[in-house]
Amino acid sequence: MAAEYFERRRSKRTNIKGDKQKVREELLLSGREDGLEVREVEGKGRGVFSTQNFSRGQFVCEYAGELIDNETAKRRELFYEEKTEYGCYMYYFNFKNKTLCVDATAESGRLGRLMNHSRRKANCATKLVCVQGKPHLILETIRDVSEGEELVYDYGERSREIMEDHEWLKN
Repeated sequence: MAAEYFERRRSKRTNIKGDKQKVREELLLSGREDGLEVREVEGKGRGVFSTQNFSRGQFVCEYAGELIDNETAKRRELFYEEKTEYGCYMYYFNFKNKTLCVDATAESGRLGRLMNHSRRKANCATKLVCVQGKPHLILETIRDVSEGEELVYDYGERSREIMEDHEWLKN
């Protein structure tokens, strides 16, 4: 009977998750990388720095490159091991029960591939998102980031052999 006398209340809040997803998709599809610049970092080479403040959970950029299957990725990795002048910027992940890889080794002007590693002081993390049925790896902040900070994330490498060969992975 209460419905006869009282108007049904409806929330005036917006769909925050949906709005965030729309903004993320727009940024991904446009290729924009606002608030970022590349600088030289002693002992690391190039790194990505913020030219604005970022809030926790904010989109930073995409880890952009060629999306390839696991078999192709393994072949390329062997090739890159022999040709050290190329480097190796490969990110493996699972999507719909398949192992895929984003190969960002080729210089593209995109900045995600230049973000350095920090195991202990990471301020970003990768996140897998699906846009128009296609997987994308993005980097988002995991805490508030101030203008001028280097943007870094944990590469997740824990192999003792690799960490011994690359001392910087311990930081």
